[in-house]
Order: sequence, then structure tokens, then C-alpha cells
Amino acid sequence: MTMIGVGAMIGTSIFVLIGVTTREVGAAVMLVFVLNALATVFTAGTYAELGSTFPEAGGGYLWAKKGLRHPAAFMSGWMSWFGHTVACSYYGLGLGYAVVAFAGYFGIDLFGMSDEIVVKVFAAGAIIFFLGVNYAGVGATGKAGSTITLIQILILTFFIAFAVLYALDAKGVEVVDNFTPIFPEDKGLTDVFMVMGFTIITFEGYEIIVQCGEEVKNPKKNVPRAIFLSVLVAAILYLSVAFACLANFTPEWIGNEGENAVTSVSQHVIPYFGAPLVILGGVLSAMAALNATVFSSSRVSFAMGRDKSLPKLFGSIHRKRRVPHNAIMITGLIMLFMAIFFPLEVVVASTSIMFLLLFTLANAASIKLRRRLTKIDIGFKTPLFPLFPVAGMIFSIVIAGYLYLFMPVAWYITAVWVAVGLALSAFAKPSEEYRSIVERRRVPQKPLPREKIEKYRVFLALGDLGDLRLVETAGIIARYFKGDLTVNNVVEVPRAMPLEAISKDYVDEIAQGLKKAVKVAPSTVDVRPVVSVSYYVPGAILDQIKHEAANLLVLGWKGTKRRGRTILGRNLDEVVRRAPCDVAIIKTKRLSKNIERILVVSGRYFETRKALLLALPIAKEYGASIEILAVITDDRQVALAKGNAERLSKMCSRVNVAHEVHYLRSKSLVAAVQQELKKTDLLVMGAGAQTAIERTLFGASYDRIIRTADVPVLVLKTTNVGKTGLPGGIAFPQFMPPGRTT
Repeated sequence: MTMIGVGAMIGTSIFVLIGVTTREVGAAVMLVFVLNALATVFTAGTYAELGSTFPEAGGGYLWAKKGLRHPAAFMSGWMSWFGHTVACSYYGLGLGYAVVAFAGYFGIDLFGMSDEIVVKVFAAGAIIFFLGVNYAGVGATGKAGSTITLIQILILTFFIAFAVLYALDAKGVEVVDNFTPIFPEDKGLTDVFMVMGFTIITFEGYEIIVQCGEEVKNPKKNVPRAIFLSVLVAAILYLSVAFACLANFTPEWIGNEGENAVTSVSQHVIPYFGAPLVILGGVLSAMAALNATVFSSSRVSFAMGRDKSLPKLFGSIHRKRRVPHNAIMITGLIMLFMAIFFPLEVVVASTSIMFLLLFTLANAASIKLRRRLTKIDIGFKTPLFPLFPVAGMIFSIVIAGYLYLFMPVAWYITAVWVAVGLALSAFAKPSEEYRSIVERRRVPQKPLPREKIEKYRVFLALGDLGDLRLVETAGIIARYFKGDLTVNNVVEVPRAMPLEAISKDYVDEIAQGLKKAVKVAPSTVDVRPVVSVSYYVPGAILDQIKHEAANLLVLGWKGTKRRGRTILGRNLDEVVRRAPCDVAIIKTKRLSKNIERILVVSGRYFETRKALLLALPIAKEYGASIEILAVITDDRQVALAKGNAERLSKMCSRVNVAHEVHYLRSKSLVAAVQQELKKTDLLVMGAGAQTAIERTLFGASYDRIIRTADVPVLVLKTTNVGKTGLPGGIAFPQFMPPGRTT
């Protein structure tokens, strides 16, 4: 969480804005960042309180909707949308300036284009590229973003250390000479306040932290901590980089370098690779910020379209890609317009004004909401209430007002956007509360009653609602052991989207499809369909298994060929390895009701016996016969193989299932099984738990068999928890079904 905030705060600003700010106020650039950090603390405190109390995507828009009357909530969302959108334009321009610095350093002629045209072309190209990335639903994960932020911090730390040491070696105690006079001629505190508004964007990254609140464990503790830590780290980095630059060069020189000041300083103080290193940091920063904010900028417009504040097309989700494609497209057009037709200073100022106005409304909502909340509701509480929200409102309004003196064009753009928003708000019909499905992702913590726990429970993770044979097979197993069946379908949400982006109507549609699918299960089985919504499919399945106290997990696999180290696929492999109960993996390719012959491979007795217990109900259901195949690869195994096969044969005899035992000598278990598959309708195998150092899922031989077999396969993987007992006095006492430990 902290890395998300730091990454958004330093972004491209730390490489681009230090030179621009120094050009305006000279050595007072240090004072600008100190005052901005202090002013930020108050609104950051408000965001920490509300973000920990309402850990949901939406931020200021959500709080204004809960605490203020219409049209305040509409305008909060309207301004938040524009603020995030124009921030993307700014990040695109930052990437363009990094390209210019790169070309200039290496003497590359980019088709004879001027620097200004190069900036615009690469900014537009980067924006279009990341719009496409997010439309495809493959935006970078938080882990990747944190890695890039860590690289940025390491590059900046290296630059600061090198620059300060260089200055001390070259100037000694005279290193502070460039800090006086603090103000250039004809400049003063008024100019500092004006530039504060221009650079407030450097500290607005904590707003993104609260957008991720619903993904955070223990948000009441972690959201406030991440917000304040990110502000502290960002302030230290900005002050350190500004100090490192001023320690080596005069404010006039740094100001003349403008957007490329940090790159130019690194070129002088770090021989050979200083400039390329800083340029790399700028490019990585811009790319990470673009990838993260392109989608976050469309979140608010999507949310407003979803609750009818904006036209319905904003709230629509692409049925295949599961992304808000219309919101992304419209947001992208605004990004491109601002990046192409306005200079960097106007784009930055417009972004800052929008966020300052948004912060004002968020602080106002905080005052209203505090009175309605109990001590149980509130996470972090700002001290000396209402000092923080009132001070935050005053600072935001004053800084935004001073910004008019510095960049009036930005205020004109803001005025037009606000006027359009006010006009649209008259036609907006926002719903009081959008029907959110966020709660569906949380597994209920209420324990199951004893009678439910003692009953045998089969859990089917159904990825394809059309896989009816899989549902039928799981139902047959549950019926045989007089147990219950839970059929679970997980709606996966892309990491870049809030969970509530998936409408309840869509989830209800999935639920209806699931209810139809479970009708093929035997009528005597108590079947419970469950739809979960999650960013992380394996985690959702495993959490639900634990809540259900399942004895047996059933998974379907279509037999798709995989490359690399995965056996069944990344998600399935992880579920199989981490499942707290026995797992039956059914390769559903060509699985049908025409099962006449079942081949059971006799391996270690404990695992094979449990696998046979699943084959028996299938054999009885379809009138199939069972062949027990004992492959002897070593003469020393003859007695053991025959003993195990005979015991398995007795199991079949006790329930009157036709069977035969086949002994086969072979040097290869895989080759022997593949030979027998030619006359088999279903292959059944039992595998034990693998050790932590083994890279196989079921054992090397079984992994090869399940991947290459051209017939349906059922593999039972037992847990490493020892032998299992039969729950609740279920019939069939001679043999224990796979399941919970006693």
C-alpha cells in the first residue's frame, strides 16, 4: 500500500517539476515542498479516516455521496474523473520529455522533429498504448508497480548520494552558497503560494491508496499507515533531490534546464551512466504511473454511469473482456486532447486545481459523516476534530485561489469543466445506493452447525457452467456417501477494477445459470450453488472450502496443453497444492455417460483405495466394469503389488461391481497405462501429497499420464494429514470415503 502511494507521488514529477519550480521561485523550491507536505497532512488525515472507515473504491466521490447532498456528490465524481484523466495526460508528457532527454544525450535525430513535437507524439503514443493494455484487461499488478517504485527509489537514492558527495568534494562548506538568497529578485511568498498550487500534484498520490482499500487486509490499520508513510517518504525524496541539485548548481542554471534539470545535473555529477540512469527512472516512472492511472481515471466515470449519474454507456462492461470499455474510450479521448493541445504547465495546473476542489469536498463530507458514525464504524480518527478537515478545506481553497495568479488558463479550463458538470447534474438521477456485490467476496465466518460438519461434503469448483457431466459426476459421488454438494463459480475481477465494478445483475445472471447447471445432479442430493466474486480465483476457492468444511474438492480440467512448469494451469495447480482436503481432478475431455470400462491403476494402497472409492459409485451408476491394473516394474514388488490388487478386488466384490485384476510387467508405468487406455472409457488413479521440493503435482509418472491420456481421467490427490474417517455414521462402513481427518 505504501509503495502504491509513493509511486504515485514521485511518478514523473520528481524528474520534471523540480526544474520548472526552481525556474519560478529559485532556491525557495525547498520551502515549496516543505509547505506542500505540511498542508497535505491535514487532507491526508481526512483521507486516512474516511479510507479506513469506508474501504471501498470511489474515494471522494463515495464519501460526498454518503455525506453531502446532490449535486455535491455528482460534482465530486465529475472533478475526480477529470483530475485523474488530466493526470494521465501529464504522465504521458513526462514520458515524452524523458524521450527527448534520451535522444539529446545520445545525439539521436528523431526524423527532424522539434523537441515539442517529439514530446507530443510520444505522449499520445504512450497514452494510446496503455489504453489498449487496459482495454485488453492485462494491466500491471500491484506487485509489478511496487517493484518499479522500488527501482525508482533506488535510482533516486543513488543520484542523491552521488550528487551530495560530488558537491562536498568540489565545494566543501560552500555547498550551501546556492541556497541564498532564498528568493530571486521580484519574487516572494506570494510566488511560493502560487507555485504550491502548481506542485500540489506531487502529493496527491495518497488518493490512489484509498481507491485500493477494498483489496487491503485490516484497512482500519493499514490504510492510515500507508497514507502517512507515503507522504513522509515522498517529502523526504523531493527535498533530497532538490537539495542535491542546488548543492551543485545555481537556481538560475537549474531553472534554465527546466523539465530536464534532474537529468542534466546527473549528467554532470555522475560520469558516463548518470543521465541514462535517471532517464531510465523517468521512463519507468511514467510507464508505471500511466498504466495505473489510465484505468483508475475511468473508474469514477464508470461508477457514475453505473449509478445513473452519467449516461448508461459509461457503466457498461464488455461481456468478454470484463472491462468498462466505453469509460476507457471516452476517458482516453480527453487524455489525448489535453496532452496534445496544452503545454505541460497548463496540464499540471489543471490537475492540481481539480484535486484541490475534490479535497475540499472530501473534507466537507468528513465533517458531516463523523457525526453519523459510531466508534465501531470509524477506523482511524483524526485528532482535535474538526481541525484536520477544516484546515484541509482552508489550505485547499487558498492554494487553488493563488494558482489563478500563476496559471489563469488552467482556471478557465476548470471553470468550463465545472460549468458543464453543473449543467449535467440537473439531469443526473443517481441511485441512493448502487446494488454492490462487494460483500459476496467475503466468506461468512459463522461456523457451520454440528450436523452439517458431520455430514460428508463434496465441493465442486465449476469454472464452465456448461460442464454438466462434471456436475453430474460430483453429484453421484455425494449421493453415494449420503452427503451434500456445493457447486461454486468464481467471477474473476481484473486487478485494475474495483470488485463492485461487477454489477449485481451480472452476478445474478451467473447465479441463475449455476442453478440450472446443478439440476443435472441426482435429485436426492442437497445441492447448494454459490457464486463468489474475487480478484484471486485460487484464494476464493480455498477460502470457501475452509468455510464449507469440505471433505472432497472436485475440479474439472479440459485437458488444455500447458507450457512451462504448470501441469493443469496456474490457478488449478495452486488450488491442488494448497487444498486442505482431498482433491479429485477430473479431465473432462470426452467425458460422457457412455462409461462401460473403468481402469484403476494400482499404486500405493492407501491412495489407490481412496481413488477406487470414487470409481465405485460411477461404475454402479453407469453399469460399468472395473479393471484393476497392477504394473510390476521390479521383481521385488510382485508380492506387494498382488497383495494390494487383491484387497482392491475385495472392495469391488463387497458392493457387487464387476471387475477383473490385470498384472502387467513393464519397465515403464506410463507406457503400460497408455497401452491399456485404448480399451478404457475412464482412467482412475490415486496420488499422495508431494513434498515441498518436488516440482510434480501428482508424481512424475502420473503427471505425464494425465497430460497425455486421450480419455477422461480422474485423479484423487490425498492430503498429507493421515488416514480419514467416515463422518456421521454414513452407510458403507467397510470402507472410508476420502475426506476429513478424524
